[in-house]
Amino acid sequence: MRVIPLPAPCRRFAATTWLLLLLATMLSPALAQSRLERSGVTLYWGLVPAAVVADKHALAELHGGPPKGGGQVHHLVVALYDSASGRRIEDAVVRAQLSEVGIVDEPAKYLLPMKVNDQASYGQVFGVAKDGPYRFRLWVRPPSRTDEVEFRFDAWSPHRSER
Repeated sequence: MRVIPLPAPCRRFAATTWLLLLLATMLSPALAQSRLERSGVTLYWGLVPAAVVADKHALAELHGGPPKGGGQVHHLVVALYDSASGRRIEDAVVRAQLSEVGIVDEPAKYLLPMKVNDQASYGQVFGVAKDGPYRFRLWVRPPSRTDEVEFRFDAWSPHRSER
């Protein structure tokens, strides 16, 4: 069997994701995390309880504070890579919209640039009213493009076992 080593940025992202996964699973067994690829962009995403992030950042200071609608607060974290080169995309414009069954969709929010272990990522807090599934639509506009790449994914609340 031939082993193909991952590029250093992928290894760092995997280590960061593993750490977030470990921390979140200590708080909740239902952490959602995944990888998607479309139109030359690779997207890694994770949905974690805001309490995990609040250990390092005050929620009132994080991305403009907690959502005004209340509910369970979650932090969506996204890392982007150029699929061909494996290089991290550090200066994209990223927006996401959350949909919950039976609730009117709010407008899309911009995911703000942030650093996770000194690596470029994007994040935003979302308040949810139900235990899922949540449908996210995410639009990415890399700096080298004029069009947006759309991703769609479903996630479950990390808090659903507590309800």
